[in-house]
Amino acid sequence: MKSYHTPVLLTESIVALNIKPRGVYVDCTLGEAGHSFEIFKRLESQGKLISIDQDQSALSYVKEKYSKEIAQGNWIIVKGNFSNLKQICMDMQIEKVDGILMDLGLSSRQLEEEGRGFSYNTPSESLDMRMDTDLGVTADDLLKGLNATELEKLFRLYGEERFAKRIAIQIKKSDIKTVGDLTSLIYRVVPATKRREDSHHPARRVFQALRIAVNDEINALKKGLDEAYELLNSNGRLCVITFHSLEDREVKRFFENKGAKDSQAVQPTPEEIEVNNRSRSAKLRVLEK
Repeated sequence: MKSYHTPVLLTESIVALNIKPRGVYVDCTLGEAGHSFEIFKRLESQGKLISIDQDQSALSYVKEKYSKEIAQGNWIIVKGNFSNLKQICMDMQIEKVDGILMDLGLSSRQLEEEGRGFSYNTPSESLDMRMDTDLGVTADDLLKGLNATELEKLFRLYGEERFAKRIAIQIKKSDIKTVGDLTSLIYRVVPATKRREDSHHPARRVFQALRIAVNDEINALKKGLDEAYELLNSNGRLCVITFHSLEDREVKRFFENKGAKDSQAVQPTPEEIEVNNRSRSAKLRVLEK
């Protein structure tokens, strides 16, 4: 199976977890196991790692690539959402853990695999955007089912899109079937002067908003943070990597409410950004209980 993903802030997050060889750790967002494998390598047989992901494609990849390591019995792979973290741990009779990592970024596998509809660079694909393909509602369902006012609110709330109203109105006047249909519409609606001012693709904010809504990401994050903190042992650490301001504000607010002494985020070095351009917006925040 093909590998796509380069883990972001890998060294920094592993150092921040302060891994104990016999400790219990949770990677809430397994992806292609870039972070998980580095945690696992630092554990003795008495230590334990639980890795969670809701994307079956990622789970299948990791189970095949790391079959020998998983067979050792102290690296457990679970299909699920980290918003259900306490129940997942309870099912394995785990009451407390020493460290938890959340990497909230969309994986390169999700962006590049055919048929997912996450990327605005795949014009022929349908607008799916489900991280867990067992979910019922797709981005296409939202575009068809919500009225212009509701779409405008969604684009403003989750995408902070300045032209939300114009885009929403035009969507309801159009027959949007594919990624290309939506990106072309946004390109027409956003003024050329604004497109030139912004180094990012003009569809980026709308795609972000749709993905967050389809996967209920902000509510999942809020619940996941609460449950993660409850699960931590005293002096345990919660490490969260964010990729946009909306989720970073949630994490920063939560950490500060829990008395974080230093809310300063760790960001990628220029060298990492040069090697992996997708890391450029990443921020790592660390909370010790």
